[in-house]
Amino acid sequence: MTTTPLDARPFAAIPDWVGTRLRGAIGTVADELLHEMLDDGRTAPGVDAGDLRAAIETGLGHFCDLLEDPGTGWDRVATFYRAIGRRMARDGRDPAETHQALRRSTLAAWRGITAFSDLLEKGEGTQAPSATNLLSLLVEAQFSYLDAVTSVVTAGYQAEARDAVETARLRRARLLALLLADPPADPRVIGALARQARWPLPRTVAAVAVRRRRGSAARLPVPDDLLVDFGRPEPHMLLPDPDGRAALLEPLTEDWVVAMGPAVPLVRACESLRWARDTLTLAQRGAIPDAGVVRSAENLPALVVFRAGELIADAAVTRLAPLRGLAPAQRDRLTRTLLALLENNFNAARASKRLRVHPQTVRYRLRQLEGLFGDDLRDPRRCLEMELILHARHGANGDRMTDDAEVLGQRVP
Repeated sequence: MTTTPLDARPFAAIPDWVGTRLRGAIGTVADELLHEMLDDGRTAPGVDAGDLRAAIETGLGHFCDLLEDPGTGWDRVATFYRAIGRRMARDGRDPAETHQALRRSTLAAWRGITAFSDLLEKGEGTQAPSATNLLSLLVEAQFSYLDAVTSVVTAGYQAEARDAVETARLRRARLLALLLADPPADPRVIGALARQARWPLPRTVAAVAVRRRRGSAARLPVPDDLLVDFGRPEPHMLLPDPDGRAALLEPLTEDWVVAMGPAVPLVRACESLRWARDTLTLAQRGAIPDAGVVRSAENLPALVVFRAGELIADAAVTRLAPLRGLAPAQRDRLTRTLLALLENNFNAARASKRLRVHPQTVRYRLRQLEGLFGDDLRDPRRCLEMELILHARHGANGDRMTDDAEVLGQRVP
């Protein structure tokens, strides 16, 4: 914020002895103003009368300082009031309190000046201004002083508020890093930092990994109670007490792919983040839908396959060997049919809806598969292995398993 500069011209036009003489009236003026404020009930709750009187006296003293030293006195005064503005921001007080106090001090100073106008009678130098001219210059100086001090207090307040926001952001980013550390950080350190960051430690959390959608330039409107870190190549967040709160993430999903890990105890937050990142990777590859909040808990088969990618690739050589000698088109049809049957417990009617073909076509293909795989299709462990393998290979198109010929109404085995 650019502050209003002090107009020192009226101060410079006033002889320095005026400030010295007025300084002697400060105590009396401060007492009168304090009594008036106390009688009218214009003091803030909990404010000590002695502290208030000292503040009034200080403000009047600063005005006299400028009368005595208009050239260099302002720097000291500005530093003082800038610190007051910062302190008010730290204490959560409204800077309007200071502005009101300054106006009251100005009014009190004016009353004091007029009450002691005899002090301003010309007595030092034949070229000294008349009392009337001095009063006029003092009024102008007071307005300049009030504007400049008010501006400096506001600037100090805003600077402290900005610093407080940045400090809170840094503390929360540090807290997030500690909570996601593996192994977990010292609970005492986490507790102390959480109190400084004003983030109550929850019992459970869910990590959230995000990635900007292509062509999106939107910023993330993140709720205040989430810990966030978008300064890394892989932005992530921590959602406290996540049960029933995933809706808070919905506004992000239009411009970001949002993957939410499972709800876990706070000490296992790093595990939730690993699942969230794996889920995000699968969504980015198209292996699972990326609309809305993509939850790890709702995509367990795909995640298990993703984590065991190399092992499943090796197992596929053996478990899917019976399909190897078929023509590509037939192999593709039977592979997709096998996955649909495994997912639907070999119910041909439900599998046909998934494949969008006639149930009789599914039954015909099932007989072909039984001829190829034999007893393996009656072994629950073998079926589970094949389902995982097929998810790894065809999960990306799991919702689009169609056969062009079937779409045209033909029953092609």
